[in-house]
Amino acid sequence: MLTDDALQLLRRHDPARELEPIPPALREQLRDRVIAVAAAQPAGDDTHRAPRRRTFTLLAAGVSVLVVGVGVAWASGVLSPLAVFENNLQQQGAAPGGLWDQRVVPTSVVKVATVRLPVVGAVEFWYARSREGGWCGALRLPSGSWVGTGADSIDGGGTVPGCYPTREAVNGSTTKPVYVIDGFDYQEGNVDARAQGGSFWRIRYGKVAVPGAVRVADTVSGRSAPLVHGGLFALALPDPSPDVGTNVHLVAYDAAGKVVGDNCPNCDG
Repeated sequence: MLTDDALQLLRRHDPARELEPIPPALREQLRDRVIAVAAAQPAGDDTHRAPRRRTFTLLAAGVSVLVVGVGVAWASGVLSPLAVFENNLQQQGAAPGGLWDQRVVPTSVVKVATVRLPVVGAVEFWYARSREGGWCGALRLPSGSWVGTGADSIDGGGTVPGCYPTREAVNGSTTKPVYVIDGFDYQEGNVDARAQGGSFWRIRYGKVAVPGAVRVADTVSGRSAPLVHGGLFALALPDPSPDVGTNVHLVAYDAAGKVVGDNCPNCDG
């Protein structure tokens, strides 16, 4: 029966079970089914009106629980890496089929790097590919919350986790280029542990598509990180004056220590 099918959908996608809400397309399908059930009620048919109205109420309540559950999960920072990308915050307000309408490839989700910060502990960089050719990225704090969501006291802000178009795709969507295409494509998340006696950190995370590159470094601080999983990296940079900002100059090195990529060739440092 239609009712049983819908309830099975709700049970199968219960966020309390795996903390992964129903994808938007499926929620819309369920909504359409609910509306169809209500619309199928014949006018003046008192015999079946109460049961159908009850079905509508139960299904609508189930959908509401799912929606609220997603919001609570975001607020508490308990979403799984896959759920973070499936509920892509970068996609909100994007036109269907538009540049920012990026959808994760579930089988591509992987933890690619970990940076260890004094006082804070291990911060994980999770990555995935999108079906539209972009990429997904997020930083997970030791508490399990995600940098950029404001769910943790040491969350210093930065890029909201989700899926992004490549810089080449961004440039290709406009007549005036937004980025200099140099092989670097990254985002930044901040960790602020000053209240706990630690430091403020800027974590650059993303990918480097430069032939021969094996390591990325910041020439200002001298800190570096290896490229893994085909050019991905997470580089933590301390910032003693976050209210003023700090200079960052990323370069890529090959195995022989030669610079093979420069994110800012005209920068000092």
